[in-house]
Amino acid sequence: MPPSDADQRQDPAYEPLHNEYDDPDILSSITDAETRQGLEGHEDFAVSPSPNTPDENGESNSDTASHSPTLGEPSNYKDEKLDGPEIVSARRYASSWFCWELTGIIVSAGLLAAIIIILKVYDHQPQPKWWHISLNSVISFLSTLSRASLMFSVGELIGQLKWVWFAQQEQPLSHLQSFDSASRGALGSLTLIWALRVQHFAGVGALAMVLALGFDPFSQLLIHTYDKLVVDPSGTALIGNATVYDTIGQLEYDKETSVAYVDPVLKANVYNSLFNTDPTRPWAIPQYSCSSTNCTWDAIASLEMRSLCSNITSALITNCSTFSNESVYAEKSNCNVTLPKGRLSASYTPGDFSFTTFSMNSILGYDAVVYTNATFIAIQYIAPRANLELLDDKRWSNSTQWEATECSLEPIVRSFRPKIFHNHYSDKTQAIWIQHNMTTTYNVHQSAGFNFTPESWGPDLGVHQNPQSFILSGDARKSIFYFLTAIFSGQATRSATELFFDPLDASWYAASDTLQALAVANISGCSEILSERLSCAMDNVAAAMSKTFRDAAYVADPASAAMTTGSAKVSEVYIVVYWAYLALPVLVWTLGAILVLGTLWKTRRARVPVWKNDTLPLLFLYRNQDEGMDLPQGSETEEASRHELVRLYNHDSRVFLGRCTDTEPQRP
Repeated sequence: MPPSDADQRQDPAYEPLHNEYDDPDILSSITDAETRQGLEGHEDFAVSPSPNTPDENGESNSDTASHSPTLGEPSNYKDEKLDGPEIVSARRYASSWFCWELTGIIVSAGLLAAIIIILKVYDHQPQPKWWHISLNSVISFLSTLSRASLMFSVGELIGQLKWVWFAQQEQPLSHLQSFDSASRGALGSLTLIWALRVQHFAGVGALAMVLALGFDPFSQLLIHTYDKLVVDPSGTALIGNATVYDTIGQLEYDKETSVAYVDPVLKANVYNSLFNTDPTRPWAIPQYSCSSTNCTWDAIASLEMRSLCSNITSALITNCSTFSNESVYAEKSNCNVTLPKGRLSASYTPGDFSFTTFSMNSILGYDAVVYTNATFIAIQYIAPRANLELLDDKRWSNSTQWEATECSLEPIVRSFRPKIFHNHYSDKTQAIWIQHNMTTTYNVHQSAGFNFTPESWGPDLGVHQNPQSFILSGDARKSIFYFLTAIFSGQATRSATELFFDPLDASWYAASDTLQALAVANISGCSEILSERLSCAMDNVAAAMSKTFRDAAYVADPASAAMTTGSAKVSEVYIVVYWAYLALPVLVWTLGAILVLGTLWKTRRARVPVWKNDTLPLLFLYRNQDEGMDLPQGSETEEASRHELVRLYNHDSRVFLGRCTDTEPQRP
């Protein structure tokens, strides 16, 4: 009886690893329902042609092993209707089989979106004050959950791609271990990338596993903090300003006709500016109240004083003559340097110890060289351009040059923005108003003297009503004029043995002390060059007088003083988000999403059971029976598995993990 077609069928060129599903009881022993469905659903798949392979005797078999992406079986089964179940529908490989992995990807995306929304809400906002939890903790918690959800899906899908890999063609048995390690962590993923040489789609998942190491650190790097000053609604910020200054000291004679002493507060502040060496310049800082260490104010307009100085050395006139024979300086030169109109001069004898250290005088505008329109007072000053060491028993050198300076003090209205930063006062000038009208009524009870009305100024410059006048009363002006004239008029002279200080008028104020300060003292902020000290001293005096004007109302009656209100600020921690660090978590998630879609497509295309990381299929595909393989033990197992080529295939309605026996094992 001739053999039937069924008898002529040949097995594929693989040696089954004792994994036939002959016994229905074996199938029923699979405890995992999904695994059982996958195993049973692949007993009856289409066969793809593959090249012929020689049998053990060198003859070519008609049956071939498939190298196509689908789960293969012998080619002579291609056109036959097999006994057993009908060919299963592609719906058996529908996306619902990956519902947990898809859920993991979606949950991870949702958590990433939650992180982005939270950070967007708090970007450049105060750090939230939550009960027993911080923003960093919330972001860390969400990022950890997002990463865990994503890595669950990635690990499962790498396990699924293992079956796709072995369904395509013969592969080294060691790749089973590589895929299994890759599904567990980054180190195994690096091993898989190296083993596959980036030739398989599983490399996407392996790369995601490796990059996921930076998921949590990069999420933490998103949040940075900085300190920002914010307004404290309960704080107070007050500072003095002046629209009128009419304070004077004790009257000298009859109050209707005489001159008054200067305001004692102004006098004390001016003396401090010349004699106090404190670098913080307390004599220049107005009275203020700040409940915190940081306060700001809008623009303030106030009556103040400013200093203007110019170098007038070019106006000096030098004359030298010879002493008479009867003089102790016989045959020596006697030189004088003077300014025009002969109001100020200094003398010296070349090569001698005696000379004028400096000379200064207070003048009116018509005697000035530069400030001919001075409305208050001008001061001229002549001194050598030399260090203070010149006063230490040294002869006059012919190389020493004389210099002259002219300064003017004048009242102004200044608009400025003050602020207190860490208890340090500073202000920034916005504008200055100098035009004024002058009345000649010198009565302290009237608004006489200098009147300033900045018509063009508005609230942005500190003027809140228009017109608003700023007044320096006539009596106050007169008392200040005589005070400055007294202390800035005189000269210092050095002889061979000592220094002399000769004030023009020492009856009212400490004129001699002022001369001494200019000659030898350490004036705050001033250099030790004699010719430069007047201009520096005038700046200090103007600042001290401005403070006096602004503090006058507060000093007179702190309770009723009309002070300007500002904003007290406190330091608060703010959040800033560095969005660039979000790139890595988004990249890892994108790789995971690509892996899900790609694995779903590859599984459907290869018609591979959805076993993922399930270990039961391996137990049933290879059962260690008596005729099992004789494999090396211990560390030699990995080396041996590299040369063992296996493939997942379908034969006679059964799924096999078969060993290739047709060709010589090749090292991958």
